[in-house]
Amino acid sequence: MIDGINIPEYEVTQFNQKIKDVVESNFTYVRIRGEVSQLKSASSGHIYLTLKDENSVLNATIWSQKKNYLQIQPEVGMEVIVTGKISTYAKSISTYSINIDRIELAGEGALLKLIEDRKKRLKSKGIFDEEHKKEIPFLSSKIGVITSAEGSVIHDIINRVIDRFPTNIDLWPVPVQGAEAPEKIIEAIEGFNSSKYKLNPDVIIIARGGGSTEDLMAFNDEKLAISVYDSKIPIISAIGHETDTTIIDYVSDLRVATPTAAAEKVTPMQSELKQIIIHSYNRINNFFENKIDIIKSQIHNSSKFLKAPHHIIDNYRNKIKNIDNNFFNQLNYIYKLNYKEFIHIANLIRPPEKIIESQKKYLNNTIKEIDKIFLNKKENYIKELKKLTLLLQSNSLHSNLKKGYSIIRKSKKIINKSNLIKKKDTLDIQFLDKIINIKVKKIN
Repeated sequence: MIDGINIPEYEVTQFNQKIKDVVESNFTYVRIRGEVSQLKSASSGHIYLTLKDENSVLNATIWSQKKNYLQIQPEVGMEVIVTGKISTYAKSISTYSINIDRIELAGEGALLKLIEDRKKRLKSKGIFDEEHKKEIPFLSSKIGVITSAEGSVIHDIINRVIDRFPTNIDLWPVPVQGAEAPEKIIEAIEGFNSSKYKLNPDVIIIARGGGSTEDLMAFNDEKLAISVYDSKIPIISAIGHETDTTIIDYVSDLRVATPTAAAEKVTPMQSELKQIIIHSYNRINNFFENKIDIIKSQIHNSSKFLKAPHHIIDNYRNKIKNIDNNFFNQLNYIYKLNYKEFIHIANLIRPPEKIIESQKKYLNNTIKEIDKIFLNKKENYIKELKKLTLLLQSNSLHSNLKKGYSIIRKSKKIINKSNLIKKKDTLDIQFLDKIINIKVKKIN
């Protein structure tokens, strides 16, 4: 029989805390490789998953506040390397798990396999088929751009559009990298397509300035691919360079190599458009001039065969004159109608200076509104901070000790019930100015 006199005795909570201290003090951050075998999203926003290898499993947790900072979202069957801290949990069942701060695919091969599997699933649904592609308009009244508000991409698009044919551009700013990027891009596509959106664009450009395979993972998201497919407005994908092909490149109505190339696809050259109008105008004039010459020749030839008496000749001469007058009246009407249409089209080509000046005024007004809102928010936050600071100070440990209270601790734990104190226990009593160590000799 084992003599238990010298074996330490613990309460369950004390023992679990000891284990927790040992685990967490010996393991700070660790990297663990494994396959995601189970995945569950809680209503609180937390994600619970299980990692496994050939012989073991390990529970893992992604807290809601960490989820938006992940580069990729985990999926069942995904081979990953996770980084985080080991922690224990012992309220319902004693266990330990890793709290994940970062998750990455286990090598580029696993990343490429994941993308290829998604392509196969989407291709089997037929959303890559050419028959579903929508036609890109030749001349748009408004262009919707989904990209980051920072960086050179949006500036390249704006500058190229201004150079070719000044057109209204609506920017929907989104992150183009990270875990939240696919959801934000989907919101932008649905927003541009919404009936509540004022003056929907005629075409949408989704753009980013290239990057590594991992950087472009947001554009390999299945939900985003389906959103692009469901869009009623034609979508052009301009994700990086020629070699950076993503899943939405297969789904979009047109794929181009760069954001600048996308701007060129949606705007004709102003000089080329003018040449087309002038060429069409000249063709119409030449057509009617040839018609007039033919009819005149026919009239002249017909008049040679008029051998009837004088009154018959006069009668036919009058008829010919009426026909000639009617023809020229119709020709003049057609000419004026085409001329008005030409003038109307010419007036639509407005100088870019007026558009730029209008947009500058709008931007200045928007900046003033933002500054005003920011100042109001700042004042409200300062007031709230002062209130919370006063509340915190009034309930602090130092404040309560100053009022005459004292704190009794046993093994660094605060004692709030008398039955937690036993004979021969060593206690620490904290006063305002110092801490006194006592030993219990008697309990009444």
